[in-house]
Amino acid sequence: MRGRPPVLGVLAVVILCFAGLPARAGSLAAAQYGLQQQQVSVGNILIASEKLADPNFAQSVILIVEYNEHGTVGLIINRRGEIPLSRIFPKAKHANSDSAYMGGPVGITAGQALLRLSEKAEQATRILADVYLTGAKELIEKSITSGLDPSKFRLYLGYAGWAPGQLEAEIQLGAWSVRNGTPKIVFDGDPDSLWSRLTHEAHMQIASAAGISHAQ
Repeated sequence: MRGRPPVLGVLAVVILCFAGLPARAGSLAAAQYGLQQQQVSVGNILIASEKLADPNFAQSVILIVEYNEHGTVGLIINRRGEIPLSRIFPKAKHANSDSAYMGGPVGITAGQALLRLSEKAEQATRILADVYLTGAKELIEKSITSGLDPSKFRLYLGYAGWAPGQLEAEIQLGAWSVRNGTPKIVFDGDPDSLWSRLTHEAHMQIASAAGISHAQ
C-alpha cells in the first residue's frame, strides 16, 4: 500500500471472534449487523460490530480515505486522543487545546487532517462532499493558524490499513457494517457516542426491514 504496512493482526482476531459461526456466516452476519451489499469505496464508513474485540478497533467508526489495488486505508474518526494541538504544533498561532484524534494503530507518529473546504486546495484530496484529506504540514498549520474549529478541521495521528482483499474478508465475517459517509458523521459533534448511535440506528433499520418483511 505505497509503503504503508497493513494491519496484519486484525484478520486473525476477527477469525477467532467469529470462528463459531456456521457455514452461512456471511449471510447471517449481514442480517445481524445490517451489512450493506455494496462495493467498498473511498468515503464509506465502517462501523465495528459489537463482537469485534480487538482493542485497536473495538467500537470504532472508520472513514475510508484510500481504496485501490494496493489495499485500504482508513481513519478512526471517533477516538479522541489526549495530545492537544498546541503541543503538536507549538509554534502555530492559535493552536488550542483541542485534542488530536487517534486515527489508527499504524504510523502513529504521522499526522493527517480532515478539512471541510469550500473549494479544493493544493495538497488536499477530496474524500466526500466538501471533506478533504491532507498530510501536508503547511496546510495543516495554516488551518490551525486560521482558527478553524473542530466542525471543519480535525487532526489524526496514525491510520488503519488493510492488505488487498483483507477488509472484504472481514466484512464477510461480520466484523464491520458499511454505510455511505457524510460530513455530518465525519465531523460529528459528539464523537465519543458516535459508535453507539450508529449501531443503534443500524439495529433499528434491521428491525424495521424485518417488520416490513413479516408484514408482506
